[in-house]
Amino acid sequence: MNTLRPYINSFISILLIFSIAACSGGDPAIEEIVLLDPNDCVTQDNENADDNCGTVLVGVTDADGDFLSYNVEVTSLELTRADGTQVSVVPASQSVNFADYVDVSELAAAATIPVGIYTSGNITIDYTNADIQVEKSGNSVTANMVDTEGASLTSETLQIQLDEGNRLVVSRRRPAVLEIDFNLAASHSVDLLSEPVTVTTEPFIIAEVDPIIRKERRLRGPLLEVSEVESYFRIAVRPFHRTSGRFGGVNLNTNEQTTFDIDGEAFLGSEGLTQMATLDPETPTITLATFDRSTDGFTAIMVVAGSSVPGSDKDGARGVIIARSGNNLTVKGASLIRTNGETAFNQEINVLIADTTRVSKNRRFQDEVSIDDLSIGQAVSVLGTFSEQDGGSVLDASEGFIRMRLTSASGHSISNDGMTLTMDLQALQGRSPDNYDFTGTGIDESSDATPENYEVAIENSAVNNLESNDPIRVLGFVNAFASAPADFNASTVINYADSRSQILANWPIGDEIVAFSEVTSEKLTLNNGSNTENQTEDGVYKLIQGGIRTDLSDFDTAVSLSPLGDRGLYTIKDADGIVAFSSFADFTSYLQLKLDEGQSVDLMHAVGGFSSDSKTLSAVKIAIKFN
Repeated sequence: MNTLRPYINSFISILLIFSIAACSGGDPAIEEIVLLDPNDCVTQDNENADDNCGTVLVGVTDADGDFLSYNVEVTSLELTRADGTQVSVVPASQSVNFADYVDVSELAAAATIPVGIYTSGNITIDYTNADIQVEKSGNSVTANMVDTEGASLTSETLQIQLDEGNRLVVSRRRPAVLEIDFNLAASHSVDLLSEPVTVTTEPFIIAEVDPIIRKERRLRGPLLEVSEVESYFRIAVRPFHRTSGRFGGVNLNTNEQTTFDIDGEAFLGSEGLTQMATLDPETPTITLATFDRSTDGFTAIMVVAGSSVPGSDKDGARGVIIARSGNNLTVKGASLIRTNGETAFNQEINVLIADTTRVSKNRRFQDEVSIDDLSIGQAVSVLGTFSEQDGGSVLDASEGFIRMRLTSASGHSISNDGMTLTMDLQALQGRSPDNYDFTGTGIDESSDATPENYEVAIENSAVNNLESNDPIRVLGFVNAFASAPADFNASTVINYADSRSQILANWPIGDEIVAFSEVTSEKLTLNNGSNTENQTEDGVYKLIQGGIRTDLSDFDTAVSLSPLGDRGLYTIKDADGIVAFSSFADFTSYLQLKLDEGQSVDLMHAVGGFSSDSKTLSAVKIAIKFN
């Protein structure tokens, strides 16, 4: 592998939540299982009534990364039971843009399968019509996908292997949870210097029972029924932007904090559920929800239904505002959803707004907002009428709707007085500040936002132990246009010492290269370009914290990795396949065995919280690949 290449890293996961449609209980016994033909378990809208079948809820998610678009076809997903029986859980090809799912997991199917112990599986990804886009010099460019031999990618079938000490048991009485991780950081290298930009792929996919990192879920599909008495509604799963097909059914519980956007009107709690009950069956819905492991049920946080769903009555787009001139917004990185069912990734869209444009904020039901609140850096979902004109793509939202989405900003802290956090901005909604024109954001020209001193209002956020130059990530909303300072209003401040830090190490090939200076049952200590064993300019050794990239060789001491808790997801890939461990001690023991056999490490990717004082990553996930 050419270690001189610039790297773009992402981390993609496919989340499968196995829930058995039977009475609650914790009995995982399997001795009474009837070994059915997989065809005897039928996926349908109604709840499963067969005691020998369970429901597998298949979801898709993507962690922080730099792929602007990673749109591929998932043509099959199969699981293999201990007796060798293979079960298909995705019966139809799904077009998935993994880059859309950084902070959420999307439910892709609620497939009904036989109960049993599942030990492995496989997933097939078709790259024939893939849309893979990366950022180069501030622009979105299409990447050429090749395998390790330089041949163009067509279709890849990836094997899934579960931790032998933590197998998936699908029983009649207890839901099981499995997370399959397609680790793009360990699977791809991106050569930004080549023309066209080339992405070399060597798939690295693993699976985890009862995932440690849990995200909110996005569920889409037509409405089936509403129960105001029991405070839930049921949908037929129709994921992503599909306009046809049915992939099982699920119930979504609601409470008085659930917000609703129905046909362009806002509702809260029981009032929203009452309005849902007036809708016709098959009305399109999108729900953001949590999954509670103690009750094995979904609880809706936010529900969008009817004409408020992008692509229903109006064309829709999701992206980030990079410039504003009067009532013209430039939205970049837009995912376009047409009323005819077509979807596309657009570099830029010109959005037309007017006083008649309705505006709202996600999760901020009580906030009164207007087009005046739409400013530079704000992530948005737009409904309107799309057209291609001489000047480019136009989405006319003058009679439409714009929803302000939670937006992220990352960088290094400069100062914090308890009211305002000033940061050196490195990324806004995952993009370099160089992409944005901050003209007009301030109350006057001298107050326009500047990346070097980006001011974040933190009055309503808990900020603990934050010191100057600490890497941080904030979530919230950009301040209204022509209103700065502050530039951003934070609802959450994340210190990378606690979570979301990543380490990518890619050692050069050579017998003299030693990847780790110490391997024990409690920690790994890395060798990198600053160590005497590896005195070479080759190699990539990066600490990745949002938009911040730090070379590990800049540190005075070597970086170590230790487990965050008693259980994690630690994987090793070599010529024989992938082995997964939940125990860090078992993982390092196996790693040392491979090193003693003379194998050399090619690459390592790890996720967790990073302490700048001890130079230690408290890891929840580690992936190591041997040459």
